[in-house]
Amino acid sequence: MLKTKNFHLTRKIFVLPVVILLWLFFSFKLTEVPPGINGDEAAIGYNASLLSRTLHDENNRFLPLFVSTLDGKDWKQPVTMYLTALSFKIFGPSFEALRGVSIVITLISLALLWIFIERNFNRITAVGGAFIYLTTPIVLIQSHLALENIAPVPFVLLWLLMLGEYQRSRKHKFALFAGVALGLSLYAYQAMRLIAPIFALLSVAYFIYLGFIKKKENYWMSVFFFTLGLLPFVLGMLGIRIFYPGAITAYNQPFKLISYQELLLSYLSSFDLSFLFVKGDSTLYHSTGKHGMYLLAALPLFLIGCYQTFRKKSPLLILVLGAFMFTPLLFGLVASVHRASRLIAMLPSFVIISSVGLEAIDQLKNKIWRRTGLIIIALLVIVTFYDFAKDYWFNYPDRARLVFVSTSHLIFKDLYTQSQQLSKIPVIKRDIFRRERMASDFFEQVYFPNSLKQWEIGEAIDKNSIILSYTSDSVILEKHGFKKVGLSTPDYSLFASQ
Repeated sequence: MLKTKNFHLTRKIFVLPVVILLWLFFSFKLTEVPPGINGDEAAIGYNASLLSRTLHDENNRFLPLFVSTLDGKDWKQPVTMYLTALSFKIFGPSFEALRGVSIVITLISLALLWIFIERNFNRITAVGGAFIYLTTPIVLIQSHLALENIAPVPFVLLWLLMLGEYQRSRKHKFALFAGVALGLSLYAYQAMRLIAPIFALLSVAYFIYLGFIKKKENYWMSVFFFTLGLLPFVLGMLGIRIFYPGAITAYNQPFKLISYQELLLSYLSSFDLSFLFVKGDSTLYHSTGKHGMYLLAALPLFLIGCYQTFRKKSPLLILVLGAFMFTPLLFGLVASVHRASRLIAMLPSFVIISSVGLEAIDQLKNKIWRRTGLIIIALLVIVTFYDFAKDYWFNYPDRARLVFVSTSHLIFKDLYTQSQQLSKIPVIKRDIFRRERMASDFFEQVYFPNSLKQWEIGEAIDKNSIILSYTSDSVILEKHGFKKVGLSTPDYSLFASQ
């Protein structure tokens, strides 16, 4: 008994430094890679900062379930929005706290993945699964973006975990919890509205299959409890059409299919090996363009894991593989091709199946083959991940500037810092504020919550000011007694009164 207590205490003590190390790993160059901030990140940041302070969004709605933003062209989902608002409430609005929410989701997903693998396999396999997860390119990429793409991963893992617990205990409450987890995923990311129906059908098939294995078991009760957990969230979607028109699909409006080939194109393209393991997402800020969604070195493990799944005939593993294979089945409805960021719900299945492949190598009876196989796989994973991480952290930012053109995170910070150091009134040229759009609104909340004065050439200005303006305005401002004090971007400059 004492040994057991000591073991659990040692384990808890060990977890904290591991979490700190993982946080440092994922937060490395967090606000520098990718460089700048895009409109979706800024929209989440701006509305989350408003919600954390006033409980209203940019449209003055009180604690809205969905937030309409970007001139009504997009709707932000509640999971990421309110996690970000909570983060801002605790730590204050900042670019670091904005992107840090994705790291929190990444680490929660890791914990759930560990629990799932350890519960259904063993601790050694869980270590291998964590290793595969942490070296998967899309994990690091999405952890550095303040977007909703990674938000459904914990719910997908929780869904699988509850189904695994149901298989072990046959308690209907786990079927209920699985339905709730899947229902919550509908409010985490828009793509889950195409994926959740597939997962729901797989769940029902899973319960029926387990019922046939044990003929005395009433599998319809399991289906009932699962539906009971899922149904409120599905019905909630019907209400959304009334109170939040457009929030369900936003700009991803289903198009009219001309032929079955169009439907199959999106589905089959999701399994294009060059897309999955070599090039990655077609959108530059979701991919380096030189590395796939998954690490190429993990492909052999995944293939071995698929073989082991059919060999073991485990209902749970077959479900996991089915989730991987059928996730993009409905993506043809929105003509989604080579969008890894939308397929991140496949990530848990990929890692779990790959872990099974790693376990198969670890269980080889021939010690020489076993050690050789593990060493080769470990070296391949380390070398290929190093190649990806080095490119992502140090070379990719230059390529990504094509889409991350905004330098708001730099110019607003410099304006704030210089105004504090020089004891000047911060002022921004009105055209720059408009040009940076939603990012201006967000960083005004971060650095100037009491409002930032805007100015245009020809208007009177306080002589004790520091002005953020275009570098090309230097001649005009110098005539009015303002001198350039420098800035880290060539487009803009700071001008302080003498």
